Amino acid sequence: MENLIMIKWGGSLITNKNKPLTPNIGIIKSLVKQIKEIREIKPELKIILGHGSGSFGHSIAAKYQTRDGIKNNVDWIGFSQVWYAVRALNIIVTRALNDLGIPSITFPPSALIKASGGIGVDYFRFPFDTILSTNILPVVHGDVVFDEDLGGTILSTEDIFLFLADFYQPEKIYLAGIEKCIWEDFPENKKPIKKISPKNFLKLQDKIGGSSNVDVTGGMFAKVKLMVDLVTKFPNLKVNIFSGTSPEGLKQEILGQSTGTVIEME
Repeated sequence: MENLIMIKWGGSLITNKNKPLTPNIGIIKSLVKQIKEIREIKPELKIILGHGSGSFGHSIAAKYQTRDGIKNNVDWIGFSQVWYAVRALNIIVTRALNDLGIPSITFPPSALIKASGGIGVDYFRFPFDTILSTNILPVVHGDVVFDEDLGGTILSTEDIFLFLADFYQPEKIYLAGIEKCIWEDFPENKKPIKKISPKNFLKLQDKIGGSSNVDVTGGMFAKVKLMVDLVTKFPNLKVNIFSGTSPEGLKQEILGQSTGTVIEME
């Protein structure tokens, strides 16, 4: 879709992953302010905003191993608790958007997407198609979903972007986290990787680290792998991975030059 971009605020960015159920309110407000400024400067942009669950979802999901599927009633209780936790963070995010005058509606994957074997396979398109023709900001987030093989599982925000890209084909995807880029030597962080392509990913994949916090969806390597798969499928797509911690970081990335790691075809 022309002028469509997807933006993700990482869970490690908008929450304190070392403290359960702790949002980084200052960062959230800063990111919302930048979204407003970006929309004012480039009103032609269509944005799908996604966010991770950070300390709201990952610790509970790890406790119940929800990503691996539902096997009994205890697992279903965990499924429900993960849903409740990620919804609580989403309310904080959408409240911040509303407070700054940005109309938004959340599309929870648990209610819209059907999965099979841990992969999104179908969803109810009409609401999302409609929202993209308005000035209302659609919001998605990592969430539990019902799965015809596993009973239930978790899709990360990147999983959801991968799924939605089949229908809407964004021009760019921006993944804002706490790290400035992808590192070749994580967690020492002395050797930045400036560009990743499907070709050099094979050489780099053993050097891309996971996560310093609990991440049930696979950490940085899993995120990069999904984005490489997307670029392979849509060769004109570019993915930027960068730090969203500075007051102008997101705005600079979208309106200016890339500061982090770019994933694209060679």
